[in-house]
Amino acid sequence: MTGAAPAALTTGVRLAVATLALLLPAAFRDRQRAEWTADLLTLPTGRWRYLFGAARTLPALRAAAHRAGLSRGPVAAAASFPSDALARTLLAGLGWPVLSWLLMVPLRYFLFDIPGRIATGPVDPKSLWPSGALFVVLLPLILALTFGAYVALAGGWLLAASIGLAGAAVGVGLRRLWLAVAGLSLAAAALLAVTAAGLPIFDADPGYGAALLGTTAVALGLWSRTLTRWQRGWLLTIGLAAAAVLAAHHTPLGAAMHAWYLD
Repeated sequence: MTGAAPAALTTGVRLAVATLALLLPAAFRDRQRAEWTADLLTLPTGRWRYLFGAARTLPALRAAAHRAGLSRGPVAAAASFPSDALARTLLAGLGWPVLSWLLMVPLRYFLFDIPGRIATGPVDPKSLWPSGALFVVLLPLILALTFGAYVALAGGWLLAASIGLAGAAVGVGLRRLWLAVAGLSLAAAALLAVTAAGLPIFDADPGYGAALLGTTAVALGLWSRTLTRWQRGWLLTIGLAAAAVLAAHHTPLGAAMHAWYLD
């Protein structure tokens, strides 16, 4: 009698495979994606661990494609669009939450000496904003940073919605209808998951989604040759910030910061 067959790949896993494949030369992409998919279909558990391992092999795979002559000439030109679209999507969809989190949580936690002030009584994060006319002027920025920080803290579905909306905006900007539709579909599905389906928001993803997207951003920043210097620099910055989000979810200091901000 045989065991239960592995479940089909979830949408998140398929999206991760497609994202990793976009970082490879076009002529090499389909074959490697098929190999990753076949391996994942045989795994009943540990699929995300497999994907993290696959991300670590990207430099070696790109080097092999380069030696085989698959990353030059027309192929490299053909690969410029997916690299640029992915970079723009990550810069907006991941950059907004993780940079908001950096400004709203760790920066203010240490800048205003929250550990010392908490010793004498509770400190409301909202009390740290300016008051009066300056608050009114800064209100749009405050709202954007506050909601972005919550997206980074929640990860999971809210982060997927952020990536989807960013992808839709990039699709519109680059006049790629399929990308805009795909982005809107992802955002809608993610938002429906936490509203209509009632799936958890803050307990579902302790930083792993941000870390996976951050790993992709770092890989794209290090090895893409079709992006501008500032794009690559910001991708590296955002990737490191995403790693900090993951670390904060799994350390006592991070737990203290998050408890203060969410209280």
